[in-house]
Amino acid sequence: MDIQVVREKLERVVGDTLKQKELPLNEWRTLQKSNRSTVQSGFHSPILKGSQLFFPWMQTDTKVIGLVVDAADVSESERRLIELVIEAAQVTGDSHVVSSKGEEEELSAQLCNWLQSQLEQGTLNEEIPDHIVLKSRLGGTMVPFLLSYENRAHDEITYVQLNKLLNSFFDGDITLIPLQNKEWLILVGESLLSGFREESEEGQDAERVMLYDLCQGIYELISNEWGGTSHLSVLEPIMAVQALASSLSLLRETLQLGRLFHFTEHIHLPWALYLERLVYSIPDEQRRKFLEQTVPHTSTTVFTDNETLSTLETFFQLDCNVSETAKRLYIHRNTLLYRMDKIKQETGLDVRSFRDAVLVKLTLLLCKVTKRK
Repeated sequence: MDIQVVREKLERVVGDTLKQKELPLNEWRTLQKSNRSTVQSGFHSPILKGSQLFFPWMQTDTKVIGLVVDAADVSESERRLIELVIEAAQVTGDSHVVSSKGEEEELSAQLCNWLQSQLEQGTLNEEIPDHIVLKSRLGGTMVPFLLSYENRAHDEITYVQLNKLLNSFFDGDITLIPLQNKEWLILVGESLLSGFREESEEGQDAERVMLYDLCQGIYELISNEWGGTSHLSVLEPIMAVQALASSLSLLRETLQLGRLFHFTEHIHLPWALYLERLVYSIPDEQRRKFLEQTVPHTSTTVFTDNETLSTLETFFQLDCNVSETAKRLYIHRNTLLYRMDKIKQETGLDVRSFRDAVLVKLTLLLCKVTKRK
């Protein structure tokens, strides 16, 4: 709901004139400190500036916008009424914060700046402060998605375009935060996922399958609408107000690991990358020693041959099932066994053996991270 609409409604109810006013952020903070003894805490609580009461509406990086009224003209009950109306308008308005798309994008940028600051400082467990206006939208449990999108052939998608598309996909209002480096943080209230959950079974595995399907749906939606290249990650539900910065850090790490180790895939899930996260944390010198000790120098070409790599990747994806791997690769079972025998001859490792399969899997991952770092 727009601030002018709220002002007009309040004037009709209270019978006094309210004016829109802007205060520099530094002045606002100074006034807040001096008013602490007489006014309850909270962003929407009014502060006394001279003979006027200032009711804050929204805060940007440089100023606070609000409504002012002569303090002598309003009673305590009217003051509280104005405060409640403003607070309710922020929560239940058409856009849940403001109706102006430009203002909503500005508020998203405000939250983005705070998140970036937390990441740079390494303070990932801080709760979103009250001066972040979008905090009122982030109460309760939410599912966070991270989208990385790039399209060199066309202009980048805009906030308005993506917000409209995602609201349609989830059949309700989501919170969209534009980040740096062509990234978007998407926050979806759990209530919007009830329809998706009805179609799946209960349990953690079913929940994770649902989250993967949602990522796949967003990926296909964006690809069909604008083309380009996109990558997505998602976490299980979080308390956004308390855990947003740490969740964003994990989402970014997941995208980084997924694109490094599984560069042909577009959906990257943290619970599917435990081994990759461990391998990535191994120091360079230890990686080189492992490769030198495990794989003979004469066999290094095995792990650069496209056909061999495709065979091994598919074999591990299908839980080392020979028959299913042959079907997926559209080759005869004997052809697959021949390839495995060839790998054994050149490396001394038989991937049909659990111990050797583990060594080959680790070698593949280490080759990827060593090659790309």
